Amino acid sequence: MTPDSIPLPGWPRIALLAAVALALTACAGSRAWWQDDLEAWRGASASELVDAWGPPVRTLTDADDTTVLVYESSRELDYRMETLAEPARMLDPDRLRTARMPGGGGECTLFFELRDGRVAAVRHEGAACDIVPRDRAQRRAP
Repeated sequence: MTPDSIPLPGWPRIALLAAVALALTACAGSRAWWQDDLEAWRGASASELVDAWGPPVRTLTDADDTTVLVYESSRELDYRMETLAEPARMLDPDRLRTARMPGGGGECTLFFELRDGRVAAVRHEGAACDIVPRDRAQRRAP
C-alpha cells in the first residue's frame, strides 16, 4: 500500500504520515545517557579503566587472547522513600508495600572487552544499568 492509496482526504493523510514519521524518528534516536558514558571508554587503556573502576569482579580470557573485564552492580530501593515525593507526608517505616509500587531492585553486568590492552567493545546486561556511576572519576571524557 502506497501513501497515495490510503483512502483519506488531503490533510488527514498528511497528518497521519507526519505522525508516523515522527514516531519512527523518536524511536531511532533514543539512547540512554549511561550508554554514551560506557561507549566513551572505547579506546581507553586497561590500566585507565581499572584505575577508574577498580578491580573487576571477574576477568575472562578467550582462546584468541581477548580479555573481558566484568563489573557487576545491584540496587535495592527502599519503598518507604517514595513518601518523600510528598513533602507534607510523614515517613512511615511500617508502611506496607502495595501493588502500585514498582519493583525494588535490579542488577547490571558490564563487560569491557580488551584487545591489545585497550577497550575494544562495551556491553551491558540487566535492568539496572542506569545506575552506572556518575562519579567523574568513573566517566571518561569523549
